[in-house]
Amino acid sequence: MGISKENAMKLKWLWQDENKIEWIESFIKIVNKEGKKVPFILTQEQKTFVKGLEAENIVLKSRQLGLSVVSIALAIRQCIVYPNSCCLLVSHDQKSCNAVFDKLKQQFNSLPKWLKPDTIANNRQEIKMVNGSKITCVCAGNKELSRGDTLQFVHLSEFAFWKNPEKHLNSITQAIGTGATLIIESTANGVNLFHDLYFKSKNKENSFKPYFFNWIDGGSLFKEKYKEAVKKYKSINGKNLSENDLDEEEKELLKLGASMEQLTWRRMTISKTSLEQFHQEYPSTDTEAFIISGNSVFDNKKVSQALTNIKNNKIKYIDKKNIIDLPSLLKQEYGKSFFMWKLPKMGEKYYIGADLSEGVGQDFSVIEVLNSDGEQVAEFYNNKIKPYRMAEIIDAIGRYYNKALICVEKASGGHSTIARLRYEFKYMNMVKYKSYDEFNRMVWNVGFDTNSKTKSLIINDFIELFEKRLMVINSERLLQEMQVFVSDNGKMGAVSGSHDDTVMATALAIVAMKQKYHYKC
Repeated sequence: MGISKENAMKLKWLWQDENKIEWIESFIKIVNKEGKKVPFILTQEQKTFVKGLEAENIVLKSRQLGLSVVSIALAIRQCIVYPNSCCLLVSHDQKSCNAVFDKLKQQFNSLPKWLKPDTIANNRQEIKMVNGSKITCVCAGNKELSRGDTLQFVHLSEFAFWKNPEKHLNSITQAIGTGATLIIESTANGVNLFHDLYFKSKNKENSFKPYFFNWIDGGSLFKEKYKEAVKKYKSINGKNLSENDLDEEEKELLKLGASMEQLTWRRMTISKTSLEQFHQEYPSTDTEAFIISGNSVFDNKKVSQALTNIKNNKIKYIDKKNIIDLPSLLKQEYGKSFFMWKLPKMGEKYYIGADLSEGVGQDFSVIEVLNSDGEQVAEFYNNKIKPYRMAEIIDAIGRYYNKALICVEKASGGHSTIARLRYEFKYMNMVKYKSYDEFNRMVWNVGFDTNSKTKSLIINDFIELFEKRLMVINSERLLQEMQVFVSDNGKMGAVSGSHDDTVMATALAIVAMKQKYHYKC
């Protein structure tokens, strides 16, 4: 029997890529928490995720938000809408892999008979269809993750817990076809490749689109748990949790949209584990998920609060169209490597710290600008600009900010940058320090010489100003680096795989701010 013209038009509409959500909700069923098979109606978080998908995506999330389940549905749709598709679902361990394959079979078998392709194979954690498509579920660490296939849809689950993630990701990306979709998804697990990829995507340093889903907004899947927690709390304490009972962090969560039922559940969950564990598995902000305790140099609670303030107060750098007098050199970099939160004021003094690299794509060259009140007003970072050109940029920023007092770290690309600033650009307003030559004659040196002793001194000055609230930080990037800046066996620096260039540049700007003298340029 044929189909009506109306139904044919509806099917044509459903087959369009912009209608993925409607396709899933029309054809796929899932088993709900009561064990009943029901139409797969997506949550708001799942809809946001599906609507925003691009070629490469990275997802930091709270636990149990159903993103793996919707990824399975997307793989099934890919195989039906586009015959001869190859989809790969990778889990971090065998137990999870088995669970994913069970959900895949359940969703696939729920398809209407007229839509579901016949299968050639439906075992060994792989479904092969007569239309040439297949979906394979494997465990991370499997030597044959891609098995020579050209992949059209890939979902990598709990990537932060993988062993040898660089090796496997490289293998998978080489197998991905044109127009394919790659999803890296995980809860946090400390500072590792997943952490680096996520924050690089936020800073637009790689091609991934970042997503973050917190536990507060994802509460629709936990309503019954919240009700149970409220009952238990009341039975123990004789009353419900009230706003008067909340601590400072809970009050901030209330401002972020958490309900009293959610905060009750949070308290009960923390009582069984720890606050640090809750932050990792149920973060309210993306940076909170990666908080490192113990050997952190900066107070991570205060760093996290500063990041929350940036989000709540919607602090953003000045739009380029609102700046009329920016030098052409800085215009080229604005919004990419150079950012300003406050324009220079006539008569005000400014202080610049510069920590420079060789510009070979590894460490970053960073410039931080503070005003006389200790507020961060501008930031520049780039890891591909050579030292000779960094001298031009420092000169331009320094002169733009009222011939600011500049402190340049002498190591790496600093020596050549200092020389060019002094002798080619005639920039004289630079930090100097005294030393003695081999004849015990006092000499003045331009720049700052960082060693284990001086590094400890300038970082401790930074810690004091930040923790006493004597400075204002407007850069998320700087605060993120402060979170992973640790002391290990007496040495200070970023944890392995992370950067500390903005931290050091800010410490150098503070050195300049503490100087008594400004020199004429």
